[in-house]
Order: sequence, then C-alpha cells, then structure tokens
Amino acid sequence: MISMSRKTDYALVALAHLAREAADDAGSTLSARQIAEAYGLPTPMLMNVLKDLQRAGIVASERGAQGGYAIATSPRDITVLDVIQLIEGPVKVSMCCDDDEDGEPCAPCDLLEQCPITEPVRELNRRIVGLLASVTLEELMHGQMRNAPAVAQS
Repeated sequence: MISMSRKTDYALVALAHLAREAADDAGSTLSARQIAEAYGLPTPMLMNVLKDLQRAGIVASERGAQGGYAIATSPRDITVLDVIQLIEGPVKVSMCCDDDEDGEPCAPCDLLEQCPITEPVRELNRRIVGLLASVTLEELMHGQMRNAPAVAQS
C-alpha cells in the first residue's frame, strides 16, 4: 500500500485551514493549538509540522501572545508533491526509483541487471510524481482536481 504519513495529512489539513482563514480574514494568524483543536489533531505533532512548513517558507510565523501561523504562499502555488517531499522526502514506489546524480540506482539490488520491471516501475514512479505535482492545495480545498487524470476505482 502506498500512503502518506499522518504528518503529511496534518500538513495538508493545516495548510487548507490557514488558506481558508486568510481568504476570510487577511493578516490573521492561528496558533497550532487552534488548528489542532479544530480537527482533533495532536498539538505537539502539528507544531512540528508547522515548523517544517515555516522553514520551507510555505507558512509564516509570528511570535507573541497574538502570534501564530499564516499561509505565506498562494494555495495555487503549493502542490501535494511539495508537501509530501517536504515532510517525507522523495516520492518513490520502490528502491529502484531513487536515482543518484549519475542516473544509477542508489539502493543496491542484486536483480537490477536482469530485472524485468525496473524501467516500468521507474515510469510508474515518474507518473505518480507527475500526478502529485499537478494537484494544488487550492484544488484539494475545492475538491476540483482539474489537472489530475481520472483514476479508476476498484
């Protein structure tokens, strides 16, 4: 199963909440506690996620009694891939998907020379990365992923 971690889920939820807040009241900030309480999220983990988002410049933070977090980037400029890579690192379906600068696989694999699925798996990974890069926070917020191809449900 391919899945995002809870940290990535929390990051997307917090970003959507901050973006909605900015649309309703530009210049306002929210504390990690306010966001966590709104969605029943663990405050300590959300605080760490917000710090990561702040270091990346996606959110801004303000210290003090009236401080908190505010979105610093337009939701249309934040992709799901941006958030996943920030929180979890590179997206890869399998170990052979992670290439180094020379195009060689980073992970040693005894089957690589004769593996019948290395290239198809790499192509699958490229497609997944492309899909994640095509979906913006704005589209997630509105449930309209117009850039993303439809995926059949089984």
